[in-house]
Amino acid sequence: MGNMDTELETARLLRPYERPLIRNAWYCAAWAEQITTEMTARRILNEPVVMYRTQAGQAVAMLDICPHKLAPMSQGKKVGDNLQCGYHGLEFDCSGKCVRNPQGDGTIPIQAKLRTYPLVERYGVLWIWMGDADRADAAKIPDLSHLNDPTWRTIRGGHHVKANYMLLVENLLDLGHALFLHKMSGGIADNVTLSETSIEQEGDSIHDLRLYRNVPGPGNFNGFKPAEICDNHSDIHWWAPSMLVADNGCSLPGKPRDREGGTILLGTHLVTPETQHTMHYFYAHTRNFGKADPEIDERFRVWQRTALHAEDSRVAEAIDTLLPETLKLGVRMVTLSTDTSGIRANRILDRLAAAES
Repeated sequence: MGNMDTELETARLLRPYERPLIRNAWYCAAWAEQITTEMTARRILNEPVVMYRTQAGQAVAMLDICPHKLAPMSQGKKVGDNLQCGYHGLEFDCSGKCVRNPQGDGTIPIQAKLRTYPLVERYGVLWIWMGDADRADAAKIPDLSHLNDPTWRTIRGGHHVKANYMLLVENLLDLGHALFLHKMSGGIADNVTLSETSIEQEGDSIHDLRLYRNVPGPGNFNGFKPAEICDNHSDIHWWAPSMLVADNGCSLPGKPRDREGGTILLGTHLVTPETQHTMHYFYAHTRNFGKADPEIDERFRVWQRTALHAEDSRVAEAIDTLLPETLKLGVRMVTLSTDTSGIRANRILDRLAAAES
């Protein structure tokens, strides 16, 4: 059995949608501007988290459960930089330490603490680490500096999806679906032929490179109308467990991946599991063209609402509803040669999950 056959057979045996969620990793908790001095409650990796900023602007993330009677802290209120439980009034500072007990003799139990989570603000993203705090190395956050590069234009968004996060990760690792699922929204030409492809793996990341030579330019690239011919690249970079950047671009024939003269669009996808079968989906589209054109801004907002929400997320949710029946009926997933990146990603996540068990 060849290497490809081995990988495909492995994929049939995987149960990626029931795999334990990876805890020792950085996830997007929110776009930075979404967290203010007011409390924001959000469930991440099956844990209720409350986030807020101190008066000095420092972002804080804590377990959203009071250790007294287990009431949600997010249903209480802020007292300066402290959180006050709305049930019995215990107050906790931003380190999670209980600093006031207004009940009885005022004694503060030693165990009266809130778990805090490492939180890093970088590239306009608040990154949270849900696992072992001693392993939270900010250097492991990938370089996404394009998100707040003032020489490019970025349109951001996000929504909630009722599906296992791997259904979107696998979707994004194989953009072959764009020829069909995004036929209307993406302006993609019929019958394009893949000219070159390669897959590179480095540690816990995968780089899937695809090049289409002498093809009509996709309709969502300014300067390359569908009738024009170009070299179109579609490169995906995935970092475990669920961060992806889709580097898409058009350039003059014979000059593939031309960063200076080409038209480049970077799609950033930050997928954060909420539970085993729900997720927070954050995304951004960063471009080097039409940077001051509000019509192009709106074009990408429409793309996000249609391609990412109404199309990709809709299919993921539909598949997720079928998972229990699929397992019960013994349906075996078949795979295509274009699923190789997804198979490798699942292998990496199987290894990471096993290391945490």
